[in-house]
Amino acid sequence: MFRTWTPRRTTSRPPASGSRTARLGAAPILAALLLPACGGHNKSENRIKPIQATLNLDAFPGTPDAAVFLEKVSTTGDLVTVDVRLHNATGNPIDFDAFTLEFTYDFNLVQVGDVFSVNGALLGDCNAGNPCDPLCSDNAADANRGLSVDAGGRAHFVMGVAAKSGCPAASVSADTTLVTLGFVAASTISGPVPPNDPSKAPGRIALIAGPGNGDCEILQNVAEVLVSGQPIPCTDGNAYLTATN
Repeated sequence: MFRTWTPRRTTSRPPASGSRTARLGAAPILAALLLPACGGHNKSENRIKPIQATLNLDAFPGTPDAAVFLEKVSTTGDLVTVDVRLHNATGNPIDFDAFTLEFTYDFNLVQVGDVFSVNGALLGDCNAGNPCDPLCSDNAADANRGLSVDAGGRAHFVMGVAAKSGCPAASVSADTTLVTLGFVAASTISGPVPPNDPSKAPGRIALIAGPGNGDCEILQNVAEVLVSGQPIPCTDGNAYLTATN
């Protein structure tokens, strides 16, 4: 089920076995102190260490042209931030009035975080209170709770932004950010096995597209925008999270 877009929010999920309580817009975990050591030794502290996430992401090589791709922005503790960008070096503008994105991930390990920022220079701000604010929606709460999953149990996060009828469309002639998103490591996450195969990574974050496969699409008048006769592909740079504490 989709809900109205809000730029920042707290999401919830049932706690996974062996995982910590996810920090999604909440205060950091406080240090916990154990009792002093016995036998006259100095006091010892055993602090709960915060989780440190790492986003593993291949840099976009510039092809295909045009394409939707991911770019790392920042990492703060268990939160990683990425830009979803539209690449265009074709020499011709790409005009569109809507876009949709679909990510899949293991919701027990990865959560969509509280960083949501649509590029208002394209289709407008989602909640600016103007007549031409675009229609924005997402299913993050359901995806994070495991209520929107595929047969393999992986969550599917879907979001969309669309201009209202009669309002301006977007025109992009160079690399441009569509939206900035945050992903949170909900527990410690190991790397892929074998290590050179990102598709085997437990913390894999896949941007999926194509007929029958996913909803990463750049749209104009409800139809996919074509470049050289083909829909604009979406690439995710083999993105995956690892996390330690």
